[in-house]
Amino acid sequence: MSSFSCPYVFSEDSFCLRLHKDCVPGRPGCALANRFHFAVPVEKRIADKEKENKNKRLKDNKNHK
Repeated sequence: MSSFSCPYVFSEDSFCLRLHKDCVPGRPGCALANRFHFAVPVEKRIADKEKENKNKRLKDNKNHK
């Protein structure tokens, strides 16, 4: 097991400054892509992050009504 650090991630909200998207290590265009192997495939982690963001937006919309 290893860890990594990325110069492009804004850690306060896990935002990638390089890709201008949520940080998902290993996603296409990521500085860490093809340099590390992850236990959970990147496609699944991207889908999970998108689902999390969608749920958060729905919750925020309900709170603003």
